[in-house]
Amino acid sequence: MGVFLRWGIFGILSVAALVYAFNSLSHIASTRQAVAPTAAPAAVSAEPAAAPLPEPASARSPSPSPDDDVPVRCRVELDIARRAVESRSIGEPLDRLLRIQEIAWQEDAKVRDRLTALATRWYETPGPVDPVRLRNAVVDECGAVRP
Repeated sequence: MGVFLRWGIFGILSVAALVYAFNSLSHIASTRQAVAPTAAPAAVSAEPAAAPLPEPASARSPSPSPDDDVPVRCRVELDIARRAVESRSIGEPLDRLLRIQEIAWQEDAKVRDRLTALATRWYETPGPVDPVRLRNAVVDECGAVRP
């Protein structure tokens, strides 16, 4: 008798859980349908009516990027320094910055330590950082270190 009672309670609870899940999913679906029509006109109205067409690539002259003269091995360090300054400005914690792929997945321990120190230093630099000063300092420091 105990086995039948146990399976009966299990069956009732299972059916109740399925009914609860069905009701929850139908409620979520109805709220999504109610929100979707109101969001669609806002997205359509956000587009400009007469946007100018971009020039063909052959017509415009390629403007040189200031990072074109940066050595390839220094570009990663420059990117990390820029991300450190940006992370600090938006209030992101330092440990999240140190867990990015470029730093955390670095196989060479010396390189990982150098990138960690670089990110920490630029994250802790007070005040606004001039992008030109940042670029020059990172490139100078990277050039002084042997590859």
